[in-house]
Amino acid sequence: MKVVANRNVFTYDELEPDAQQRALEVLCTEAWESLDGDLIAEDLNSHFVYLATGKCEGVLSRKELADKYGVSIEWSVAYSQSDYAAIEGKLHKSDTPNLAWPDDVIYARIHSTNYGHSRVECVETDDENLYHGPLFDATQEMITQLNSKLYRHARDTCEAYTHPDYVLNAYNECYEAVRRFTDEGDFANTAFWTDENGEGDK
Repeated sequence: MKVVANRNVFTYDELEPDAQQRALEVLCTEAWESLDGDLIAEDLNSHFVYLATGKCEGVLSRKELADKYGVSIEWSVAYSQSDYAAIEGKLHKSDTPNLAWPDDVIYARIHSTNYGHSRVECVETDDENLYHGPLFDATQEMITQLNSKLYRHARDTCEAYTHPDYVLNAYNECYEAVRRFTDEGDFANTAFWTDENGEGDK
């Protein structure tokens, strides 16, 4: 025996104000859960280049960043104490002149730890390699401050892509199935999602 199920499914604009607020929360949660980590990483790589050189080169993949600047950036944004951004690799002052390099330091080798920090292993001047001392410590402080700026950018970027205004605009402009909510603002079963005119898949 064939069974036909019918259900009222609404667009965001058709909902009552309280239900709209709930629907927006649902959309923001969906945006956070589906956030593209590669997109954030490429933007973060680009921001590093801007901080380091003052140039805007567009998005950079992990490989492109490593090939051109000798570093990689690890990051985590989960709104917890374990959040971080940490740079690793080999930094040359000649490639990154806009960083706050201590006087006479021209190179730093950096290792990222398991705890989301970057530890300077060695710095170079024109005359010597250094493994401790004032210039070594100043270079570590430069990297710590750089990581802090990178983390803030990663967090700001995540928040931009999950901000209610951005999410609602994406819903209105990009979603094919805008009729997807119950009258309380929760997602209906996806089988009932459709376009604004009710002409999509059932």
